[in-house]
Amino acid sequence: MHNIKIIDFRNFKDAEKYLREIGVDKEVIPLLRDKMFFYVLKIDGVNPGEANIIKQTALSKGTDAAVHRDVITGKKKKSDMLLAGTKSELLKIADALKGQPFGLSGISSYIRNFFKTDSNRWTIKGKTLDITSPLIMGILNVTPDSFYDGGKYINVDRAIEKAYQMKEDGADIIDIGGESSRPGAEPITIATELKRVIPVIERLEGFNIPISIDTYKSRVAKEAIDAGAVIVNDISGLRFDKKLAPLVAKNNVGYILMHMLGTPKNMQKNPTYQDVIGEIFNFFTERLAFAQDCAINYENIVIDPGIGFGKRLEDNIDILRNIKTFTTFKRPILIGASRKSFIGGITGLDKEERLEGSLAAVSAGIYGGASIFRVHDVKETKRFLTVLEKID
Repeated sequence: MHNIKIIDFRNFKDAEKYLREIGVDKEVIPLLRDKMFFYVLKIDGVNPGEANIIKQTALSKGTDAAVHRDVITGKKKKSDMLLAGTKSELLKIADALKGQPFGLSGISSYIRNFFKTDSNRWTIKGKTLDITSPLIMGILNVTPDSFYDGGKYINVDRAIEKAYQMKEDGADIIDIGGESSRPGAEPITIATELKRVIPVIERLEGFNIPISIDTYKSRVAKEAIDAGAVIVNDISGLRFDKKLAPLVAKNNVGYILMHMLGTPKNMQKNPTYQDVIGEIFNFFTERLAFAQDCAINYENIVIDPGIGFGKRLEDNIDILRNIKTFTTFKRPILIGASRKSFIGGITGLDKEERLEGSLAAVSAGIYGGASIFRVHDVKETKRFLTVLEKID
């Protein structure tokens, strides 16, 4: 009698592992792997004509699409649709929809482009950073007032010591910030920010892991890049300084595009959403298009849904539950949940006691498809990810 068991493929690595174990020819593994990984695409607002064509096309390719029951009969004018299938099935659907009327050619183009883009590649100044394994971004706040470690590293020597310690502990990137973005924070002058960050970056010449500058100001970004930074981590999503986008494009640096409601000073004053995931998704759609219009290379961009930046407790939880939605953009996803107040809201614990909650958020990020984690606790996060990767 044969034993039959269910296998859970959470990612391509899982599928490849089992295919190798049963002795499949290595040349065939990529083809079979694609047939064993299942995708569900949500298409908003299809009309009856589109719905009928997509559904019949899906059925003809061996899969199916779900839509409101009254759309097929024409009683309902619009409906969202769930289209499901393997990569092979979805590409066949895309080919069949090519050149069709209504908005079906656009759907076809999206599906084909989705499978062409590699979200495990992040290009920084022409060099590709492989992120098939998670990356740890160590936080180095050279500020007097950051919510967790304000004042600890305002001294340059202490900041340098901290940077080398995080590198030794397993950081893949160091993110240096000279202006606090905690809720209620007041903006500071460019001169003050430069005075805090540039001496630290200059002292890290030859550091051998990428340096990121956490700023939304073009002048600070320029001087940081000139001093050796290769990534710009921008909480504004290119909205606060019109000179930042052309600077990022010209220097071909890595760029982290984050969602934030409002500004640090007012972002936590009654933030409200009708659909937090949908609204962040629409923000990324518009901002990514803007970035490309500004000649920023798409492969240079990482997206960050901005946990804690103009979000309520329930919004932060929704983001961690629905990270996979943002994999639609085929860009690496950064999660920065380290010791933030929503963890205190769940546990009732002060920021000094939120390590375990921070690691739980990292775990949720991993299983949702995020690949970069901005953290205060580099050593503990590295150990956590080492064990998690071994299990995975």
